Amino acid sequence: MWLKVKPNDTLFFRTGRPFTMGDDTWSDSVFPPNPSTIYGAIRTFLIFEKGSLKEFKEGKFKDEIGTPLEKGSLKIIGPFLYKESINLIYFKPPLDLVKLENGNENKQLQLLSLTDKPEFFYSEDFPIDKILVFKGAKQVDEPEGWVKNNTLKNYLIGKKEKFGVIKNENIFKTELKIGITRNRKTLASQDGYLYRIPLIRVGKDIAFLIKIQGINDIPKTGIFQLGGEGKTVFYETLDSNPLEEIENLRLELKGNMFKVYLATPAIFKKGWIPEWINENTLEGEKEGIRLKLISCVIGRFLRIGGWDLANNRPKPMYKAVPAGSVYYFKVLSDADLEKIKEVFHFKNISDINPEEGFGLSLVGVVR
Repeated sequence: MWLKVKPNDTLFFRTGRPFTMGDDTWSDSVFPPNPSTIYGAIRTFLIFEKGSLKEFKEGKFKDEIGTPLEKGSLKIIGPFLYKESINLIYFKPPLDLVKLENGNENKQLQLLSLTDKPEFFYSEDFPIDKILVFKGAKQVDEPEGWVKNNTLKNYLIGKKEKFGVIKNENIFKTELKIGITRNRKTLASQDGYLYRIPLIRVGKDIAFLIKIQGINDIPKTGIFQLGGEGKTVFYETLDSNPLEEIENLRLELKGNMFKVYLATPAIFKKGWIPEWINENTLEGEKEGIRLKLISCVIGRFLRIGGWDLANNRPKPMYKAVPAGSVYYFKVLSDADLEKIKEVFHFKNISDINPEEGFGLSLVGVVR
């Protein structure tokens, strides 16, 4: 089941950076929200839709929503940003694309080349087999902004072209809010408690798309709170699959290599690599497929935490690999394309909290 979620006002999503009123005056924000924020908001909505927090703690909804100590069958995929007026879905640019200096907005991103690691590499003991390099003469930088679903499709199937990029300001804008804490009894402002927070205002036709699994009896429409400041969003269920083309992508993998693009952040127990990969040999096995990680490009890690509503305490803080990161694999065993897609394509592969939407992977062609 797919949900289309539209904000009713501005939104505010805190980063993992601590913010203590009276000590700090500026709170950071993140956009789009982490999958756990969406998962928590939907889970909270369902708790009160079905009953009460007391009943949740007693385990009345254990099978679907879970309990304060364990998860139920509820799982999500996403979130994705969606532009309704022209039916476009936006993704973070794959990090094996680079932005060309003074490049045309429609042809600004170019794919890095996979090449053998030089004999004199700055980290000779690192077991990676290949590196990603830009062979052109122009100056390049890391990609910023977003790519359209059609662009991502062409990237995944290995189409040889330069790719367009969408700037943040075409999707959302940041509005600063200045406030001050007031004494609840006297309503007088408190000295030293001036603060500023950046609020996000998405375009009028921008919404979130979220796929929900493991639960069926969700009302067709509703309103729930999302993020900080008590902001609300309106949702409605969709009859169609807006990401059917990506989910059922037809690929023709070449040789014995493929790559995995992370559409949402992933939390791995070993930091930057999944738990099933040996950090010394970079080899491992996942669901019967033996693989070796031969190269990767990873963005700066994210800090992901949150608030446990049921127990009224902070959630554990994790370091996450950001969306857009790409891993290149070599297949070491007999495995056909369908098996690889079954294990890695449109699946949440995060070691921690995959049911919350972390680590959505999409399989791509290596050329």
